Amino acid sequence: MYDLVRNHGQHPPDEKFKVGHQNDGSGHYWAVLVDTPHGQIPGKGRAGKAWYSYGGKEVETPNFSHFMGRPGCQVSLQKSRVPPAGAVTGHQHNVGPVYSVICHHTRHGKIPGKSDGKHAWYGWGGKETQTNDFSYVVVTQSYVPPPQPYPPQPYPPQPYPVPPRPHPGGYHPPHHGGGYGPPPQGLSNGMTVRFRCKTGKNLRVMANGDVNGMGGDGQWATFTVHVLGPGRYGFCNKNNYWLAIKGGRPCSAMAYGDPDAGFLLHLNYDNSVSFESQTHPGRYIGVKRKGGHAKTAVGGKPSTKFYTQVV
Repeated sequence: MYDLVRNHGQHPPDEKFKVGHQNDGSGHYWAVLVDTPHGQIPGKGRAGKAWYSYGGKEVETPNFSHFMGRPGCQVSLQKSRVPPAGAVTGHQHNVGPVYSVICHHTRHGKIPGKSDGKHAWYGWGGKETQTNDFSYVVVTQSYVPPPQPYPPQPYPPQPYPVPPRPHPGGYHPPHHGGGYGPPPQGLSNGMTVRFRCKTGKNLRVMANGDVNGMGGDGQWATFTVHVLGPGRYGFCNKNNYWLAIKGGRPCSAMAYGDPDAGFLLHLNYDNSVSFESQTHPGRYIGVKRKGGHAKTAVGGKPSTKFYTQVV
């Protein structure tokens, strides 16, 4: 129902999300989703700047995304005892899901903030303020345009030569009989897959934003393939967390269309695949053999190679 548009100093792209106003003369504010060390936290923003509240403080940052509604979407404010359907959602690591809200009847105006479903917080004057008088920012779809599916996309050709490397031991990818290896037709839209790492386990995306190579066969490590365009792919696990690279590190994203959750796929000579970030060209998802921690790395390294299992 909406997409995320990364801030580059531009005017906010959608007036429907201009739902706040401060009485200090600064005027209108948009509901935004802020990229923070603590998660993707709802806050307030305008051209080039955003503010969010955390740990008793109000924090200013340029690292955020605007919301942009899709055709036919409607944005409203709804008071409710529980988060209503369509409530705009973020995530704070020490809380879990947090919702975009408007804090009402403050002496500072109607200010976009966050809620855990019981209480709400907003930033003002460098401080975090709590209130129980708030409405959820809700997006509904009055008309859903018919999808324009792309035909199944094969893996794009490898853009640089990668010489074969002798396998250093540990996990050896199977070469036949089901198991792991790229499907011959490439990845197609809607396919369910897992990605085996050099740790011998599967790549997974966690609720706290962590990405690592210590997954089993559960929902955190099982992904649905989304073909975003020719040669462009997104991967959303069964718990609705997207694989992404933000701020130079692997992490999770929570919204369809987040540009940081788009990847170019490369097929390597050993039948593994590598994920190159579309917003950080030349940076790939990598997993350390020891401990399984995710990192970004230069393409061609063993840490960037994954073996595909179609589920």
